[in-house]
Amino acid sequence: MKIVITGGCGYIGSHISRALRLQNSKNEVFVIDRERREHTLTDVSGYLHSDFAHRSSLMWISELEPDVVVHCAADTMVGESVADPAKYYWNNISKTETLMTHLKDLKRKPLVLFSSSASVYGNPVSGQAVVETDLKLPISPYGISKHVVERMLSDYFDAYQMPSVSFRYFNAAGAGVADQIDLGQAAGASHIIARILEAKLANKTFTLNGTDYATPDGTCIRDYVHVWDIAQAHLQAIDWVFNKGNYHAAAMNLGTGTGISNQQIIDYVRERHGDFLVDTGPRRPGDPDRLVARADVARSIIGWTPEHSTLEQIVDSAWKWYSRV
Repeated sequence: MKIVITGGCGYIGSHISRALRLQNSKNEVFVIDRERREHTLTDVSGYLHSDFAHRSSLMWISELEPDVVVHCAADTMVGESVADPAKYYWNNISKTETLMTHLKDLKRKPLVLFSSSASVYGNPVSGQAVVETDLKLPISPYGISKHVVERMLSDYFDAYQMPSVSFRYFNAAGAGVADQIDLGQAAGASHIIARILEAKLANKTFTLNGTDYATPDGTCIRDYVHVWDIAQAHLQAIDWVFNKGNYHAAAMNLGTGTGISNQQIIDYVRERHGDFLVDTGPRRPGDPDRLVARADVARSIIGWTPEHSTLEQIVDSAWKWYSRV
């Protein structure tokens, strides 16, 4: 397979790239990214330092004629999207439309694997684990941008027969796979596990945002999925389309069905890796109380089951990444 990954130097994109190469050494993986992280490029077939919607990127994609385009590139900060929605509508929607319109006109339309988000569901009123048929009521411009692109991909399949799968990630976390901890989040990531571990290692105080959520311990609850499990879903989706002939515009949750609260993460890190200072601050705008997913569709359609996504596996692998020498 020949695969282009937008945002392939990023946290999730770099793990997908590694998984594709480990799956089959004959896979050719090409990365487009505005950032360059050298350790993420050690096993790729080509790299373009550019914006994914820039003309140079679009021309490169035309020359490569990829079988698959994995679209990870996006702005991803919920709070920032509330403060600066224009940035998110431009980068996540307008530029994605530029990319997709270019892809639809290629002689051979590639499969598009899109990095969507749990945020398309907003703040589910039921409090139950969400399923794909639940209402999409995003409460932040970031969530809206992901929902719009999902709809765009559905319309592009109906009109242009461009196959796609939108993966709704539920809090990607962790690092590497097994004993290979050479991939992980860049310094300064906003993810709570990253912020906790960086604060602990730097002997700084971690700020817990929000203790008044409608949850048992007052802190928000999320469904954490190891990034390597997310990467495996992309491999299984490629097999589902190319080997089993399923040409659709599908959307599926990638979650464990198990919610973990911010306080539970703090307690586990203290128990496993030692104490650290914690203070409290206001909740972040746009954050729902509880967001947990059932992944029945991914399990039944592409055979996906998370194998690395316990709290212990996620935190301990991230600890190895952040504390590496």
